[in-house]
Amino acid sequence: MSFCSDLIDRALWTWSHIKKAHSVKISPSEETITEMNLTELQIKHPIAIKTQTYSKPKESKTGADWDWDLWLGSANLWIRLGIQAKKLNQQTLRYKSLNYKPKNSPLRQIDLLIQHSINSNPRKIPMYVFYNYWDRKIFNAPWLCGTLPRSIEMLGCAVSEATTIRTILNRKSDKLKDIANVMYPWSCLVCCKGFSKKKNMGLPLRSFNFITGAFGQYIKETDFPMYERDRFIQEKAPNYVYKIMEGVQLSEEEWIKAEANRITVIYENEENTENSTPFIYR
Repeated sequence: MSFCSDLIDRALWTWSHIKKAHSVKISPSEETITEMNLTELQIKHPIAIKTQTYSKPKESKTGADWDWDLWLGSANLWIRLGIQAKKLNQQTLRYKSLNYKPKNSPLRQIDLLIQHSINSNPRKIPMYVFYNYWDRKIFNAPWLCGTLPRSIEMLGCAVSEATTIRTILNRKSDKLKDIANVMYPWSCLVCCKGFSKKKNMGLPLRSFNFITGAFGQYIKETDFPMYERDRFIQEKAPNYVYKIMEGVQLSEEEWIKAEANRITVIYENEENTENSTPFIYR
């Protein structure tokens, strides 16, 4: 299943959608864009990609309107990412909400995201997804992806590691021109091979190697624990992850344990078919 090409398609769609919305002075929210992208991805991959959203209001652990966890699995390995989405302001070319501080909190939202990721069990890597469109005549972004040829529209959905973004914010910048220096197409999470020495490496390790390879030099500048493989790669996911893959709705108690409002699971398995049921929970 070509997760890579479908992620690229959704990034191109996002760039185009925001461009069209901007032309008629409409500003789609991060949550709306996320829901539309996840819907289309799950329609194309009904077995390998599953998303559940908690239907009841719940206090966010990261100060966001909603907390999104992404589980990536293949064979017997898993990795967990904690994601926040931010949309570029086309007028200012800034991500103004990056420096947001929730009410009654001494910490910024980005600090809460990192802190929550460190303290989570299983531990998760804090990441940002950026939804973008800008006039390329005004700004021509660098192209960091070494796997795919340059296509700036693929940055319609872009990713970066959260402590890397915090370093930039601490230097008093939330501008596209600075964030773009550490921003990759979100398809790199799935199909980047530039940071993996071995061929045919499973999805969790490809993703981990991309994150540590692309952002390692910046992570070392922060107080986040070193990204050692054993801290984040695990042989078994929590029970609720397998339930989501089986299409079983999570209970109230399981949502509390997950500490997220939305969970997406992507499982890479070439033998997945619409009639297969490879996920067993106990």
